[in-house]
Amino acid sequence: MCQYQTQPLKDSSALSIVIAVVFVSLVATGQSIASVKTSGIWYHVRKGDTVWDIARKYKVSHNSILKANRIQSEKRIHIGKKLFIPGAFPEHKYGTWYRVKHGDTLSRIAVNHGIPVSNLVWRNRLKSADQLQANQKIFIPNLHPSSFAPPMRIKLVLTSDYGYRRHPTLKKRMFHYGLDFRARKGTRVYASKSGKIVRSGWRSGYGNYVLIKHVGGFETLYGHLYIIRVKNEQYVKKGQVIALSGNTGRSTGPHLHFEIRKNGKNVNPIHYLNLR
Repeated sequence: MCQYQTQPLKDSSALSIVIAVVFVSLVATGQSIASVKTSGIWYHVRKGDTVWDIARKYKVSHNSILKANRIQSEKRIHIGKKLFIPGAFPEHKYGTWYRVKHGDTLSRIAVNHGIPVSNLVWRNRLKSADQLQANQKIFIPNLHPSSFAPPMRIKLVLTSDYGYRRHPTLKKRMFHYGLDFRARKGTRVYASKSGKIVRSGWRSGYGNYVLIKHVGGFETLYGHLYIIRVKNEQYVKKGQVIALSGNTGRSTGPHLHFEIRKNGKNVNPIHYLNLR
């Protein structure tokens, strides 16, 4: 009996030694436990950075950064501090940086990179296409070849971006999972891509909404609608009228809320839509 009782203690001691060696090796190589558990990237804090800014930049939650780096107070982050950003991808996955040269125009840069001017204006938060200076760095987002069409056939004016924002009605900081476009009540809304209507009707927050399932694991959602012109299980073609825009649900004025999802997860529509 004694033999069998003491053996587990030896095994337990050996296991403890193995765990300790693994932990020490992780520390020695500069890795954190968070990087082993999940994918992500390392980021060096720059002047003026806040955790909120970094979270918005990489489209991840503010709390996930705090937990992954065991930060109890945001005041403790300083220039040069190395942070692990769980679930983030390197910037080159989303696009590239370009330094403006003398004589450059936004139109010429857009043509050279095969991207609409409106996408550059939105992505770089420019007030207009004329707001450009030599040596200025602008971000050129990648456009995925997914053939999504604009959901309305009017000039698309963005009123709210994808990412963290102060919610206009709830008055607290929340993640916005789509793009909001200005639209008068009754503006025609079109299917951005061919697919099947999987859900339509009323939903808290969205008001009247339509959800379309497309090939390739994609879905598009259209919210705050006035009138829905399709039914569940119906197949629609790209460019077919599916609804009229409105002001239903949790909304402060007439507009269209538009989302794109890939394999059940929201993605930034700006990387898929040609806003020309």
